Amino acid sequence: MTTGSLQKKSGKYYAVICFNSGEGKQTQKWINTGYTVVGNKKKADQFLKQKIEEYSSVQQVNDTRILFCDFLIDWLEMHKVQVEAITYAGYKRLLLQIQPYFKQRKIFLLDLTTKHIQDYCTYKLKTISPNTVLKHLTLIKTALKYAQKIRILKENPADWVERPKKQKFIGDYYNKDEITALLSVIKGSPIETPLMFAIYFGLRRSEIAGTKWSSIDWVNRTLTISHKIVPVNDNGKYRLDASDRLKTKSSYRTMPLDDTFIAFLKKLKAQQDENKTYFGNSYNYEYDGYICINDVGQLINPNYITAAFRKLLVKNGMRLIRLHDLRHSCATLLLSLGYSLKDIQVWLGHGDIGTTMNIYAHVESSAKKAMINGITNALNG
Repeated sequence: MTTGSLQKKSGKYYAVICFNSGEGKQTQKWINTGYTVVGNKKKADQFLKQKIEEYSSVQQVNDTRILFCDFLIDWLEMHKVQVEAITYAGYKRLLLQIQPYFKQRKIFLLDLTTKHIQDYCTYKLKTISPNTVLKHLTLIKTALKYAQKIRILKENPADWVERPKKQKFIGDYYNKDEITALLSVIKGSPIETPLMFAIYFGLRRSEIAGTKWSSIDWVNRTLTISHKIVPVNDNGKYRLDASDRLKTKSSYRTMPLDDTFIAFLKKLKAQQDENKTYFGNSYNYEYDGYICINDVGQLINPNYITAAFRKLLVKNGMRLIRLHDLRHSCATLLLSLGYSLKDIQVWLGHGDIGTTMNIYAHVESSAKKAMINGITNALNG
C-alpha cells in the first residue's frame, strides 16, 4: 500500500512517499513540496495528499493482494507521524493482539468481509472484555477507513459489525472523611505533592507530572494546566514524553489557588531551591522548572506515583482505590458540597458535560434521595 508523511529538511517540507515497488519491497521517495516550513503546513499537507493519491493509483495493482494483517502494520507506520507517542504506543499494543488472528487465516485486504471482523470480535470476547474488543474494532475500522480514502476499498466492512455492548465503568472514590485521613498520611511522603494536586484539583496523572512553576501566577493566585508528561511503552522500554497537547480543548484550564495551597507551594519552592544548593553538582537539572520533582531534581515518574500510592494505602491500612480515583473523589466531594455537574465539568476539564454525567450519575442519584427525604420532611413537618 502507499503511505506518506511530511518531513522537514533545510527549512522546507518534503513529502515522503512509501509504496510497493512491484517486487514485494517497500520503496521510499522524497519529493520537495516547494513550500517552506513557516506558515505552509496546510499547503504541504494538501501536496502530500495529492502525491499519495497519485502513487496509490499507480501502485494499486500491487496493493490489492496485500494481506490484511500486513496492511494493518503499514497503516500504523503511516499513522505514526500523525499522532502523539503515547497514542501510537497504544495502537501498537492493540495491533499486537489483533494481527496474529488475521495472519493465521491469511485473509487478503480485498477479501475482508464484515463476517470476518464479526467472527474476530466473537472470538476475542471469549478472553477479553467487551470494552477492549470495542477498542480493537475501532482500530480496525479506522485503518479500513484509510483504505477507502486511498481507494483500495469502496466500502468499509467494519461499518456493519454488531458492536458488543459497552460495560459501564463506575469509578471508586473516597468520601470526605477518607480524604481528610489521606491528607494526614501523605504529609512528608515522596508523593505528597502529586497527591495534593490530585485531591484538590482532580488533575489527571499526566497533568500532575506536567505542572511547572511557570504555570503559577503568584499575583492572581492561579495555576494554569497546559502541559503534560506521559510514560510511553516503546517496545518494552519506558520513556517520558512531554507535550503541550492535552486530551481535549477543555483540558486547558486555569485553577484558583487559596491560602492553604499557596502556602504549600511556597514552602515547596523554598525547599527545592535549598536542594539545588545542598546537592550541588549532583543535582539533576533536566526537569528544572517542574513542580513534581524529588530532592535531587529528578521528575517524579507517573508510574512511580501510581505504585507508591498503592503502597501508601496498604501501609496505612486504608481502603484501596486507584490513583485516578482521587479525580473521582474530588468530583464527588464537589457534588456533595452542592456544586453542579457543569461546574465540575469545567473543574475537571471534561470535553463535554455528557462525560461528567455518565461518570457521576451514581453520586447524583444519592443526592436525589436526600432531596426526596427533604421534601417529605418539609411537607410532614
